[in-house]
Order: sequence, then C-alpha cells, then structure tokens
Amino acid sequence: MLREDGNELSLSLYLHSDIVEKMLVDDPMPRLYEGNLEYFCLALEGVSYFIYLIWNASFDRSVILLEMELQAEIDKFVMLGVFLEKQNKRLRLRQLRKLLFETAGFHRQLSETEKQRYQDASHLAEKYCFIIESDDLANRSRQEMLFKLRRFYRLTQSDKLSRINFLH
Repeated sequence: MLREDGNELSLSLYLHSDIVEKMLVDDPMPRLYEGNLEYFCLALEGVSYFIYLIWNASFDRSVILLEMELQAEIDKFVMLGVFLEKQNKRLRLRQLRKLLFETAGFHRQLSETEKQRYQDASHLAEKYCFIIESDDLANRSRQEMLFKLRRFYRLTQSDKLSRINFLH
C-alpha cells in the first residue's frame, strides 16, 4: 500500500497469503526449483518495489510504474543468479535470462496499458541483463559488477533508459 499525504509517505508491503504459504511449505532458501520459482519471484518483486520506493522517497524523487517494473525485473535476474549459485546450481546467466524474459507470460486480465508497461519493462530489463551477462562472461570481478549495479540502481528513469540504449 502506498499513500501520500502532503509531505508524508505511508508505505507497507503485503505479500498475498498464497505466496507466504507456498514459501513456508516449500522454502526456496535451501532449494530453489521450478516448483517454487514463481512464488519466490513474486515475493522478490514485491520487496524490490518496496525498497525502490523507499530509496527514491528518501531522495525526494518520484517514481513511475515502468521504472519500478524495470528495476524489479533486473533485481529478479541478479538475485536469482546469486541464489542459484549459493545453492551450487550454477545456471548460466544466459539460461536465466532466457527463462525470465523469453518465456515470460502476462496475465490475461491486464489492460492494454498495463500489458504494454510490463512488456516494455521486460524488454528493457532483458537488454540490461544481457549487459550483466556479458560482464560475467568477461569475468568481471564481483566488486566491479556490484559497483555497476549500484550505479545503475541510483540513476533516474531517463538516465537508466539512456544507459540501456547506449550500452546495447
């Protein structure tokens, strides 16, 4: 929930009980696989929105939905890569990128505007994640990749779009 009242922002994160229940029953921490991936990604997306809104609000920056969706898609890619690596499931980033972006579907009940926003965010995120993948293949250090991810995170939406289009 997000509510703005003058100079005050009220924000809360709600994860649907189905998501919480699934993650309690089939905890992705020790074992992330196809059976719990969707719920893990939904929870991760919610947390990404929450943190991104707080971060931007702390700098008195407004955020649009496309920007939140774009960052959430990138966060999913990065976090899933880290998670799978920690579980000794070294999935190549190329495979992960294809899984997240090439096989993604969109809910039928979305309006055309919503569907377009999700498609645009997914397309832009895939382009940026290709850059991350290329850095990984070039054996960039973790510190260097983390620095680039942090720098990108802090950009404004227009700067993010410029960076994606310039680098790709």
